[in-house]
Amino acid sequence: MMKSAKKHTVHWLILAALGIFLIIGHNLALNIVTKIIAVALILTAAGGVAGWWKTKSRKMEDIASLIGSAVFCLIGIWILLNTNAFITLINVVLGLLIAVSSGLGLYRAWKSGLKLSMILSAVGVVLGLIIACNNAATTWMTVAEGIGLLYAGVTGFLAER
Repeated sequence: MMKSAKKHTVHWLILAALGIFLIIGHNLALNIVTKIIAVALILTAAGGVAGWWKTKSRKMEDIASLIGSAVFCLIGIWILLNTNAFITLINVVLGLLIAVSSGLGLYRAWKSGLKLSMILSAVGVVLGLIIACNNAATTWMTVAEGIGLLYAGVTGFLAER
């Protein structure tokens, strides 16, 4: 049980740290987060291609994985070249991240029967969905996303205690 909590603790602390970063330096944060997402996609895709290259398997699922990796690599390159275009999508991406992370916290709290944690996590889900669906000014939404990520990280961390 303790090993599982430590594994999730890192996840919650990363979300909280990202939230603080988005609140403090929202303009810089948008460009940096977007470039990090692009590099992560490219590296993940490169790992998929390298994995296929080692085996050179002709199984259908391995070919599908190779094609998926190539698509993710192209998406990552597109994001690096068109950072401003992707920034318009960042509200949706981070809003969904908040909603899903809080949803996982809600599920864990529901299984353990912790009513306060369920309420806090449910608020995080609603906040994430509002952020994902709202097309307001990017600067203000970035700060709101930071608050949402910080909230999801702190409540997730506390829900595991």
